[in-house]
Amino acid sequence: MIFSMLRKLPKVTCRDVLPEIRAICIEEIGCWMQSYSTSFLTDSYLKYIGWTLHDKHREVRVKCVKALKGLYGNRDLTARLELFTGCFKDWMVSMIMDREYSVAVEAVRLLILILKIGSQTPATRECI
Repeated sequence: MIFSMLRKLPKVTCRDVLPEIRAICIEEIGCWMQSYSTSFLTDSYLKYIGWTLHDKHREVRVKCVKALKGLYGNRDLTARLELFTGCFKDWMVSMIMDREYSVAVEAVRLLILILKIGSQTPATRECI
């Protein structure tokens, strides 16, 4: 029952007007994906993280990249990120040129992490 309630939450909060709510939502979706990967590490939830890569507010973008770092940092989950990597690789790479220093730094750290695991999967290898 709790999962059925949580499944509807990201759709509403990822589009919220307040950037603080969007940032919290993305941070929590990243935690759910790590903790309950069978239920939440799916394309239907990954798209919310992908869409917020270019959110207009810095804090949302930072939380998004940090959530991705948590996912790519777990070798058990990286194989399930191939489609996401293929779809959003250009966005992730473009974030190193972000006007906000903190976002650009986190993006570089994410890409270094992807590079380290990239030799294992074709989609991540292509990203870098």
